[in-house]
This record gives sequence, C-alpha cells and structure tokens, in this order.
Amino acid sequence: MTDATRPNLVLAVAGTGTEVGKTWLAVALVGALREQGWTVSARKPAQSFDPHDPAPHDADLLAAATDETADEVCPPHRGYPIAMAPPMAAAALGLAPFDVAALTDEISGSWPQRRPDVGIVELAGGVASPMASDGDGVALCDALSIDTVVLVADAALGVINSVRLSVAALLIGSDELDRDVVVHLNRHDPDDDLHHRNCEWLRDVDGLTVTTTVDELAPHVIGCIPTFCGGCGRPSTECAGDCRRPLDPDRHCTRCGRTTVVRIIPTGHHATCKIHGPI
Repeated sequence: MTDATRPNLVLAVAGTGTEVGKTWLAVALVGALREQGWTVSARKPAQSFDPHDPAPHDADLLAAATDETADEVCPPHRGYPIAMAPPMAAAALGLAPFDVAALTDEISGSWPQRRPDVGIVELAGGVASPMASDGDGVALCDALSIDTVVLVADAALGVINSVRLSVAALLIGSDELDRDVVVHLNRHDPDDDLHHRNCEWLRDVDGLTVTTTVDELAPHVIGCIPTFCGGCGRPSTECAGDCRRPLDPDRHCTRCGRTTVVRIIPTGHHATCKIHGPI
C-alpha cells in the first residue's frame, strides 16, 4: 500500500462470528461519515455467498454506500458462489488457492488515486475465520497495518466470551502497530437487562471501548482520523506549529492536507478545500 493512495485511516470491520451484522454496520458507518463530509472507500477482500440467495452481496451494498462499483469493492475473481469461508470455497470450486499476500496486494493497489479520508475493509466471518490459505482475519489486519478495528458482536448471551477471545486475538503483537479496537454491540436493546449488563461489564470490568449505536461509533472513528496542519499541510503530529504567523489563513486543509483556495477580503479571508469545502 503506497503512501500516495493509502487512506488516512484504514479501518477493519470485523466480527466475533458470522451473521452479526458487519455489512449493515459498515454501510451505516459509511453513511454517517459521508454525511459529515468525510470521504470513504470500502473494500471486501473476498466474499462467498449462497448462489440461490436473491439478497444483494456484501460488495453491492458497500458499493452503493460509497458510490463505487461492486467490482472496485471486491474483485470479481474473489467472489465465490458457495457458502463457505473464502479459501475453503475456492478449494471446493476447484479454483486456485490464494494467500494473505495476494489479498494485501489487491487491496493496496485498489484504493482511489485521490486518497480517501477513511478506507473500510470488511472481513469475512469472525476474526479467526480463514481469509486465505495461510491466514485469518487477524493476519490480514496485520498485513494491511490496520489502524482501527471495529469488532461487531451480538449484544445477547455469550457476547463477553466471544468479545474477549476476539479482542485478545486482534491485539496479539499489536504493540508495534498501535492498533485501536472498539467493540460495537449490534442489535443492542437498551431496555433489555442482559444487553445492558453485558455492555457495562465489557466497559467497566474489561475496560473496552464499547458503542451500541452508529451515532456513538461515528465520533470515535472520526477521532481516529489523522488531522493536518493548516499552515504547512503536514500531519499535525509532525508540526510544532511554528510554520505560520498569527492571523494567517489555512493554506492547507486540516482534514486531508491538500492545498486550499484562499480568498482574501477586507473583513478577513476564506479557505476552501476542493474535496472538503470551506475550512
């Protein structure tokens, strides 16, 4: 993944298992981020599906949310019409095996030329489910240097065990990656006592960041997106603030670092990013 095209934040939507609502959550998160002016691209490294199920595929739903094509979200050769983990599906269909390196190269080379603010990668199944012949979802997160993982889990009975096991797997060796993990309890009913207690246990006893609505999740994700100095355009973490004088306009967008169009008027100035609008 080149620095020129890698999204400013690469986020994985993972699950504690299948059918926990990863795609629904990913689509809703894309919508929430785009409503606030952030640019978002989505990728599904590989998908398998029941060919008799008329429902749209994951890539179709993600593409509709991001205004990309389904083939951009998931390459056609990574769609397997059999309901198994992708590498198992490939084997069952008599297709060539593929490894984590192949998926990593495909994703890294597919991001839009105009660097998005957020790149969402939706995994298949649970975090330990096979993603390739030589690795699972955790291995792919490591290979892609994922910045943030949204772990989607059901809010009902058994969630504490599944979340603990999944988080432990995601954080193995992550000290070098500085990976952020947020747990999202999907289908959470605030009036259900078990759901409420599960949520509080994960927050208070396990010390995890837990969200139960997209309105809670979106601000957390936005807080993870790197910002840029309005004076020099470098990442905020790399600028000491001595690159500009008082009252200087923002000559760079604080969301993406691109050069802004500055208009000076007698009463002040206006700076506009061609991607993010007025600064």
